[in-house]
Amino acid sequence: MPYKTIYSSDLTTEKIRLKFLRAKYDRNRCDFCNSVNIYYINDKKTKFRCRDCWRTFSLTSHTYLGNTKLELRFWYEIIWCFAIGHSAYKAHKLLGTKRHQKVLRSYQTIREALLDYSQESWEKDMGIYETDEALYGGEWGNLRKYVKKRLREEGKAKRGRGAKGRKQPVFGIYKRDDEQVYLELIDDFSADTLEPIIEEAIEEESEIFSDTWKGYNGLAGLGYLHSQVSHGKEEYVSGEVHINGIEGFWGLSKTNMHTYKGIRKKNWKYYLKEMEFRYNYRDLDFDEQVDKIIQILMREPA
Repeated sequence: MPYKTIYSSDLTTEKIRLKFLRAKYDRNRCDFCNSVNIYYINDKKTKFRCRDCWRTFSLTSHTYLGNTKLELRFWYEIIWCFAIGHSAYKAHKLLGTKRHQKVLRSYQTIREALLDYSQESWEKDMGIYETDEALYGGEWGNLRKYVKKRLREEGKAKRGRGAKGRKQPVFGIYKRDDEQVYLELIDDFSADTLEPIIEEAIEEESEIFSDTWKGYNGLAGLGYLHSQVSHGKEEYVSGEVHINGIEGFWGLSKTNMHTYKGIRKKNWKYYLKEMEFRYNYRDLDFDEQVDKIIQILMREPA
């Protein structure tokens, strides 16, 4: 066997297949003509043929797993490792795979599916929202001397919001009604960048709480009920006006990011959406999180 079975050792292959089948369909049907007049054409019950259009398809066709040749039991193990929070390298060691890259590519497939799901599942409605910005990246004091020297020469040694030249700026929206977050990578913190995201994600006339950053000054003019707390004056709570929800997420997600020892800039959006998913579904136990990820993977790619 090319890998060890850890989390699915008490499940038969048929039970695992049914988990993926139910995640894709509420009933068996053709991927092309939607007919229920289909039948299996292989012993593993993962290949089908339709009696109406006579086309063949697999259980994973038209899903995020469609381009992979990994068996479903292996995917179940990978999803469990991902849900628990193992890094790809640790999952590779636990499962005993020959190549680390196989697990890494599988993790990337999961993150790509989470990215698409985040954009499709966020509901724009009325409510109370908190907005804030953050910078993700290594602390200045932890950088090597030659890196600090290079950044100073490039003019990227600034602190605070000025550190966006060496860190990744992120904009976050926290929906108080159901305690969900929505994140977007941004290039800067200007009103021209923040306002279109807010208009796309938040229904007009909703209440928005923020700090006193100038990028939010135009929200009242866009039709929102806007209130602020001044952190510069050590004002953090004024009645129900505060942004403690989104700031709590920043602290939690940055701590969890330490699992990954360095992230390439092109992959930031995937890891960020992973943090968003973990937070939004934090009330699910591990079995439920695994089932949720299976449902997302068995959707048709955007």
